[in-house]
Amino acid sequence: MPALQAALDAESRDDFSVSLPEMVSSAQPAPVNINSSLPEWTPRINTRHVSVFVKVNRVLRAALIACCGLAILGYGLDVAYSAEVSKLQEQARRLGEQNTELSAQLLRAISFQGIQASVVGRAGLRVPERVFVAKEVKPLSVKPFRARKHFLPLMSGY
Repeated sequence: MPALQAALDAESRDDFSVSLPEMVSSAQPAPVNINSSLPEWTPRINTRHVSVFVKVNRVLRAALIACCGLAILGYGLDVAYSAEVSKLQEQARRLGEQNTELSAQLLRAISFQGIQASVVGRAGLRVPERVFVAKEVKPLSVKPFRARKHFLPLMSGY
């Protein structure tokens, strides 16, 4: 600092001299570096080289995270699709039950044509009280089949 003061005095053009107070001009003690007195707990590697195993480990971790994300996405889509399929199966089951009930009603209506509804008491078919005996009718005579030459008869299976 005294050299600085002498330089300032020499450069001043006027006879004006700058004198610093005694406290400012005195040399201050150098600041103590607190970190240098403490032991270093973490070892530091001077080089920036990363090991091949570390690189492979990072790549494998990234791949694992990506696969987990894909698995979660696939599971979500599977759950949504399963819910949709179960709704459609339930709807098909209900329609099948309705179809069965309507078929049974239609069969009852067609088969008995109101016979069961008109009978009082016992439900179902019963033997009628009056029976008519019809005279026997002789069936029509059918001309027997004789093959012409070696041809087979025309049948529905051919």
